[in-house]
Amino acid sequence: MTKQNKTALQKATDLLARQDQSSTVLRRKLLIRKYDASEVDEAIDKLKKANYLDDEETCRRQFENLYEEGKLSSRQIVYKLMQRGFDKNFIEGLIPDDADEHERFTAIRLLEKKFKRTDDNIFKAKAWQFLVARGFGEEVISSAVEDFLQGE
Repeated sequence: MTKQNKTALQKATDLLARQDQSSTVLRRKLLIRKYDASEVDEAIDKLKKANYLDDEETCRRQFENLYEEGKLSSRQIVYKLMQRGFDKNFIEGLIPDDADEHERFTAIRLLEKKFKRTDDNIFKAKAWQFLVARGFGEEVISSAVEDFLQGE
């Protein structure tokens, strides 16, 4: 271990003060900064016991923010949160029952921001590509494109 000015606990606290993160990402960041693994584990345990680090609550807040923001499909949100070190099964449990309707509404809103109404094959291809890139499924895309063209 190289000589550090701050302990792993102090650095972890600094990192959490800037941004909520999962214990997995926090652990990775501390290890990259050459802190000893046992010191990192001890720091993370202390932060959890003091309720400064709660993966489930952090995940829940980030999911709600991304879901309400309405720029990504539920599938993309799950993927993004998994990249941030959260458990896939827990994330999927956060998806509400009305997710299909919410996704259709979100897809239509995204199309309204990006495109003008025109009923041609080029638009449909671009709209499909645009929504697929944001993680929407076939059924949602088809419904959203048709609703968008009908002006709903």
